[in-house]
Amino acid sequence: MTGLVIACTLLTAGTLFLIFRPLMAGSAGFFGDFEGSQTSLKRLLRKKETVYENIKDLDFEYKMGKLSDEDYRDLRSDFEQQAYALMREIEQIRPETLHKAGEPQVVTVLKGSKKPRK
Repeated sequence: MTGLVIACTLLTAGTLFLIFRPLMAGSAGFFGDFEGSQTSLKRLLRKKETVYENIKDLDFEYKMGKLSDEDYRDLRSDFEQQAYALMREIEQIRPETLHKAGEPQVVTVLKGSKKPRK
Protein backbone atom coordinates (compact mmCIF):
# COMPACT_ATOMS: atom_id res chain seq x y z
CA MET A 1 0.00 0.00 0.00
CA THR A 2 2.84 2.40 0.89
CA GLY A 3 4.56 1.61 -2.41
CA LEU A 4 1.41 2.53 -4.31
CA VAL A 5 1.18 5.89 -2.52
CA ILE A 6 4.85 6.64 -3.29
CA ALA A 7 4.41 5.65 -6.95
CA CYS A 8 1.31 7.85 -7.30
CA THR A 9 3.11 10.76 -5.63
CA LEU A 10 6.07 10.47 -7.99
CA LEU A 11 3.81 10.18 -11.02
CA THR A 12 1.84 13.26 -9.92
CA ALA A 13 5.01 15.26 -9.25
CA GLY A 14 6.41 14.36 -12.68
CA THR A 15 3.17 15.28 -14.40
CA LEU A 16 2.97 18.63 -12.60
CA PHE A 17 6.58 19.34 -13.55
CA LEU A 18 5.86 18.75 -17.23
CA ILE A 19 2.68 20.84 -17.10
CA PHE A 20 4.19 23.84 -15.31
CA ARG A 21 7.65 23.79 -16.93
CA PRO A 22 6.65 26.12 -19.80
CA LEU A 23 5.30 28.62 -17.30
CA MET A 24 8.57 28.58 -15.39
CA ALA A 25 10.73 28.83 -18.53
CA GLY A 26 11.09 32.58 -18.06
CA SER A 27 12.90 32.02 -14.78
CA ALA A 28 16.00 30.18 -15.97
CA GLY A 29 17.39 30.25 -12.43
CA PHE A 30 14.76 27.80 -11.13
CA PHE A 31 14.97 25.00 -13.69
CA GLY A 32 18.06 26.06 -15.63
CA ASP A 33 18.39 26.48 -19.36
CA PHE A 34 17.47 23.09 -20.81
CA GLU A 35 17.60 24.15 -24.44
CA GLY A 36 21.14 25.51 -24.54
CA SER A 37 22.80 28.83 -25.14
CA GLN A 38 21.20 29.58 -28.52
CA THR A 39 17.70 29.48 -27.01
CA SER A 40 18.95 31.47 -24.07
CA LEU A 41 20.24 34.16 -26.43
CA LYS A 42 16.89 34.27 -28.23
CA ARG A 43 15.12 34.71 -24.90
CA LEU A 44 17.48 37.51 -23.90
CA LEU A 45 17.06 39.26 -27.25
CA ARG A 46 13.27 39.13 -26.88
CA LYS A 47 13.53 40.58 -23.37
CA LYS A 48 15.84 43.34 -24.61
CA GLU A 49 13.40 44.22 -27.38
CA THR A 50 10.56 44.39 -24.85
CA VAL A 51 12.54 46.69 -22.56
CA TYR A 52 13.38 49.00 -25.49
CA GLU A 53 9.69 49.10 -26.47
CA ASN A 54 8.82 49.98 -22.87
CA ILE A 55 11.30 52.85 -22.96
CA LYS A 56 9.77 54.16 -26.20
CA ASP A 57 6.27 53.93 -24.70
CA LEU A 58 7.47 55.67 -21.56
CA ASP A 59 8.98 58.51 -23.61
CA PHE A 60 5.75 58.86 -25.57
CA GLU A 61 3.59 59.00 -22.44
CA TYR A 62 5.94 61.55 -20.87
CA LYS A 63 5.75 63.76 -23.96
CA MET A 64 1.94 63.48 -23.84
CA GLY A 65 2.03 64.83 -20.27
CA LYS A 66 0.76 61.67 -18.58
CA LEU A 67 3.80 61.32 -16.28
CA SER A 68 5.44 63.68 -13.84
CA ASP A 69 9.15 64.43 -14.17
CA GLU A 70 10.01 62.38 -11.09
CA ASP A 71 8.00 59.33 -12.21
CA TYR A 72 9.51 59.54 -15.67
CA ARG A 73 13.08 59.67 -14.32
CA ASP A 74 12.46 56.76 -11.93
CA LEU A 75 10.83 54.54 -14.54
CA ARG A 76 13.38 55.44 -17.20
CA SER A 77 16.20 54.61 -14.79
CA ASP A 78 14.64 51.22 -13.98
CA PHE A 79 14.26 50.35 -17.67
CA GLU A 80 17.82 51.45 -18.43
CA GLN A 81 19.14 49.24 -15.62
CA GLN A 82 17.16 46.30 -17.01
CA ALA A 83 18.53 46.94 -20.51
CA TYR A 84 22.08 47.18 -19.15
CA ALA A 85 21.71 43.89 -17.26
CA LEU A 86 20.32 42.17 -20.37
CA MET A 87 23.16 43.47 -22.53
CA ARG A 88 25.68 42.15 -19.99
CA GLU A 89 23.99 38.72 -20.09
CA ILE A 90 23.99 38.72 -23.90
CA GLU A 91 27.70 39.53 -23.94
CA GLN A 92 28.40 36.64 -21.52
CA ILE A 93 27.24 34.02 -24.04
CA ARG A 94 30.25 32.44 -25.67
CA PRO A 95 30.45 33.69 -29.27
CA GLU A 96 32.39 30.63 -30.48
CA THR A 97 29.34 28.42 -29.90
CA LEU A 98 27.04 30.71 -31.87
CA HIS A 99 29.33 32.21 -34.49
CA LYS A 100 29.06 31.42 -38.19
CA ALA A 101 31.82 32.57 -40.48
CA GLY A 102 31.50 36.27 -41.21
CA GLU A 103 28.24 36.90 -39.31
CA PRO A 104 27.69 38.42 -35.87
CA GLN A 105 26.14 36.06 -33.30
CA VAL A 106 22.84 37.98 -33.16
CA VAL A 107 22.31 37.54 -36.90
CA THR A 108 23.26 33.86 -36.62
CA VAL A 109 20.68 33.21 -33.91
CA LEU A 110 17.91 35.10 -35.65
CA LYS A 111 18.55 33.34 -38.96
CA GLY A 112 18.51 29.97 -37.19
CA SER A 113 15.02 30.63 -35.82
CA LYS A 114 13.40 31.04 -39.25
CA LYS A 115 11.68 28.05 -40.76
CA PRO A 116 12.54 27.24 -44.36
CA ARG A 117 9.94 28.35 -46.89
CA LYS A 118 8.68 25.97 -49.53
